[in-house]
Amino acid sequence: MKGFKSTIFAAAALFTASVAVTSCSDWTEAEAEDFYTPPTQEYYDNLKDYFQSPHKVMFGWFGNWTGNGPANSLTGLPDSTDFVSLWLCWGPLTEAQQADLKAFQARGSRGVLCWLATNIGENITPGFGGVPPLADAEAFWGFTNGDSESMCAAARKYADAIADTCEKYNIDGFDMDIEATGTLISNRYPEIMNEFLRQLHKRFEPAGRWVVLDIPGGTSWLNYYDMLDDDVVEFVKYICWQTYELGSHSSVDRFFDAVKGYKPDLFEQVLAKSIPTATFERAKDKHIFNDTMQSWKYKGGLFPHAGIGAYHIEYDYAGNPDYACVREAISVMNPPINN
Repeated sequence: MKGFKSTIFAAAALFTASVAVTSCSDWTEAEAEDFYTPPTQEYYDNLKDYFQSPHKVMFGWFGNWTGNGPANSLTGLPDSTDFVSLWLCWGPLTEAQQADLKAFQARGSRGVLCWLATNIGENITPGFGGVPPLADAEAFWGFTNGDSESMCAAARKYADAIADTCEKYNIDGFDMDIEATGTLISNRYPEIMNEFLRQLHKRFEPAGRWVVLDIPGGTSWLNYYDMLDDDVVEFVKYICWQTYELGSHSSVDRFFDAVKGYKPDLFEQVLAKSIPTATFERAKDKHIFNDTMQSWKYKGGLFPHAGIGAYHIEYDYAGNPDYACVREAISVMNPPINN
């Protein structure tokens, strides 16, 4: 902390600017006046202190990212948004995206790449926008389908290519969306995905980049979580659970009881990096974000969790104020500290 007495953290960090208070008579002036006051260096110092302090994180999968205009820019998010996954972001970043990401990071926030990485080379194999035919993927990445050793080697090459992209654009890591099987995610050969994640961690760790996972938030999907080796679970920064339909505290508790059943010795550590989420894509489920997630604590607070998040967080931009649900959740999870 910077050693001054005031109300800081969530309440202070929620707004991107301060507004000067004026008397009613000031509004009768014929000449237009600009009442915007740019944030001070002290404000940004306090914001960075907030990010470095123990608090519940605010996360979102951000889609439709262009870097142009507040609705499609990371800098349009509330300042105390901790990090976002750049959903379906691959290929060269535009100048607008690069500038937006740099400004977002300057506040203390982070952005990581994110896509369905079900198959080796998905979304970055030259010549293919998505999943290349198996023969083409085998030829480019140098593996034989069904041969674990060659597939692990190819998975490490795929991880290196993602790490190279993150280094080129100063992106803060990679969020692996785990919800289907293929040449990278395989129940028969779980070592392939684990080797991919280990190589990402090896490349990311020196620069402080993150390996993040996201897994559907239903008990029938926990076989994907079970495929992860213990050392991988221990080094990932966050696990974002797609708990979109869990609309009560008790239902979220039951889900995490099921999580505990798979790796009980790691559960407290796993919960501390777990982010349950709601979806803003479906209007009927959006209320879960504020009605349930923002106030949920496992077993009433028995063990802490990392924070909450939203799928398509950018859909909350519309409204007055913008990002009303996100702002409320940050305040509820992290009440202002008076000292």
